[in-house]
Formats: sequence, structure tokens, C-alpha cells
Amino acid sequence: MNKAEKLGAFLIILGTLLVIHHIIYWQRIFDIDDMLHHEFFEAVFFTAGMTLLITAYFNRKGSVRK
Repeated sequence: MNKAEKLGAFLIILGTLLVIHHIIYWQRIFDIDDMLHHEFFEAVFFTAGMTLLITAYFNRKGSVRK
């Protein structure tokens, strides 16, 4: 597991923890009044984590074929 995969997994875990935190404290998945706080960071963490994991996978897959 390289640095990009570790960082991607960490960001996805962090986004998941934010979702769980939001559900525990506010009893809903998203809150319109608080949209720019939790939901923004959840989306950024999930998107960045998935992008890093996908990029690392295809870079590794491409280097194996050479």
C-alpha cells in the first residue's frame, strides 16, 4: 500500500466518521441549515479519497503490464 492509497483510505474513513458524528448528534444524515459545515467536508473527503484510490489502482495496474 503506497502513500496515495493510505491517504485515500484515511480520507474515506474520516468522511465516514463525520457522517456517523452527524447522525449521532443531530439524528439526521444531512441538515439544510448546516450545509456548509459537515456536508461540505464529508463530500470533499469522500471525493478526494475515492479519487486517490482509483488513481493509485490504475497507476499500479498500468505499471504491472509494462
